[in-house]
Amino acid sequence: MRAILAAIVLVAVMSCDKKDNSEVTDQAARDLTKAQSELSDKQRSIATNAEDVERRKRQLLAEQQALADKEKALAENRQTLGSAQTTLAEARAAYAAAVSSRFAKLDAALAALGTKSDAASKDAAIGLRARREQLATKIAAMPTITDAAWADYSKDVDVTFDMIERDLKKD
Repeated sequence: MRAILAAIVLVAVMSCDKKDNSEVTDQAARDLTKAQSELSDKQRSIATNAEDVERRKRQLLAEQQALADKEKALAENRQTLGSAQTTLAEARAAYAAAVSSRFAKLDAALAALGTKSDAASKDAAIGLRARREQLATKIAAMPTITDAAWADYSKDVDVTFDMIERDLKKD
């Protein structure tokens, strides 16, 4: 039995390998460290991308809000423009009515002057009628006058009326 026991011990001692297996575990540890480092890099990259995406979303929302604000302002400006155009059209119509009334009074005054029999009145009536015709031509052009030229046009018409009416009162 001793011999068997010695043989077993001898076989056991022989079967124990004296080779160091630490290189295998060291390589596994290096691989694990490398994988952890790569994972950490990927996580940082994903976090950076997520932050970039969120920042861009905020920028887009801000740009969309700015655009919506501009569209609202544009709509308000269009409404204001529409109101202003309506007011302008009403003012032009009122001016045209006032000019027509003033023109009718001018015609009545010229007709009264034409009834006078003296030569000075007849000559004055002829000159004033010619100026009246020039004024009638200006008034006929009223619908074609642009908004930019309106102030000068209306001033010219008013001054012409004033001059003719002043000369009518002289006679």
